[in-house]
Amino acid sequence: MRERMKKTPLWMRIYLMVFGLVTVVIVFVSYRIIEVSIEYNLQREISSSLENHSMIGNSLKMYESTIDDYYPTLLKDILTKSFQNYGQYFTDQRSHLAITGESGEKHFSSISNEEEKVMSLVPPKDGRRSYVIRNIDARTVLFVSSWMEMDDQLLRLDYAHDITSLIDDQKSLSLQISSWVLVGLTVFAVGLFVLIRQALRPLGMLSQQAQGIAKGSYQHRITVQHADEIGQLAVDFNYMAEAIQSNMELLQRGVTEREAFIVSLAHEFKTPLTSIMGYASLLQNYHLEEKDVEQALRFIQAESKRLDGMSKKLLELFRLGNGEPPNKRQVDVSSLIQQLKIISQFTLDRRGQTLEVAYSVSTVTVDPELYLVLLSNLVENASKASENDTVIRLAVYAEDSFVVFCVEDQGCGVPEEHLANVFQPFFMLDSSRDRKKNGHGLGLSLCKAIATAHHGSIYMKSRLNGGTSVYTKVPVQTST
Repeated sequence: MRERMKKTPLWMRIYLMVFGLVTVVIVFVSYRIIEVSIEYNLQREISSSLENHSMIGNSLKMYESTIDDYYPTLLKDILTKSFQNYGQYFTDQRSHLAITGESGEKHFSSISNEEEKVMSLVPPKDGRRSYVIRNIDARTVLFVSSWMEMDDQLLRLDYAHDITSLIDDQKSLSLQISSWVLVGLTVFAVGLFVLIRQALRPLGMLSQQAQGIAKGSYQHRITVQHADEIGQLAVDFNYMAEAIQSNMELLQRGVTEREAFIVSLAHEFKTPLTSIMGYASLLQNYHLEEKDVEQALRFIQAESKRLDGMSKKLLELFRLGNGEPPNKRQVDVSSLIQQLKIISQFTLDRRGQTLEVAYSVSTVTVDPELYLVLLSNLVENASKASENDTVIRLAVYAEDSFVVFCVEDQGCGVPEEHLANVFQPFFMLDSSRDRKKNGHGLGLSLCKAIATAHHGSIYMKSRLNGGTSVYTKVPVQTST
């Protein structure tokens, strides 16, 4: 019994894989966008703070140089006052300054003690600037510090810039981007679900149809909606279903024909056997007159000959039906016809019939023994269908790439509705009449098997009381 595999459907696996891949890509790209944005804005703030720190230091140096030129004796006092003025000027809600001597004395400071403790920044004394970012409670502060030489002494210039708003803006931007990514992924998930489910819907129909075929239902077909790979698969599956249906019909027809063949065979064998057994019993149990004994013996002999002919033709049918190839070779048509005349002479002479032959082909590639059986059967059937003292004609000629043998009689003909059945085993138009003529309905079926084995064909043309023509074609053997 076929067990259905319990697993995730294909469309769901494709959906999960595509959605997972897209989600990973979008989340990664969004994260990188946020990361790059934060880094860019932070670097911009750092550069701005470094520039402000440098500008303040340069301004103080320029001011110190100017005072030294014009008021050298007042340099120390004026410089201290300038520190306070510059410190107040550059101090606002977000930025603060501190100027400290080398020994730690404060010349000016708007930086709180808490910020100074947290800063923990030790810049080199060669004038290079250092910076650091520190978190103070809920705030984030950027510190820039360096040493500079003024009035023959080293002074430390510290610059503190509050970047809390920048960090908050970046957090808000990250939240907005995350929200939009979440909304976009939700819409994408729903849309992808519908599209993949709809696109792969024919696969589900294919599965249902396959189950139907497994249960013996071959008539259903899938409607092809799209000219894509799945649509082509549906077309191929429909074609396969049609082929399976046709093959099953052929098999069913073959089974029906085989059953009919067996029934007919049993019937055909039973009739002569019953007669033979009856006459044999009559001879064994009764004292008959000599003429009755002779009549019984003649009947037993006739029925025995009919059984013998039937068995021989059945053996030929089975041999050809098993695919045994004919032993084909090139044969002279004149020689083939001469042998046919010898075989048919007794049957024709008994009824005063003659065989007229006309041929325009010199050679034909056939199995001579099998083709003699075919032609002799056709001549014998023509003889049985014709009246005494009539002419039966045999014509051999070329047609396209075939050699055609045509046997024509002047008999009673075959009704048109029976032409399709005359090549079936045991088919007889009038069973009682045909049995009287020692017929058993196997001759034409054997002819068809021989023609098919030669990769040829056989067909009949006939009309009531107008005679019958049987045509058999064999391919011309071309040399390579």
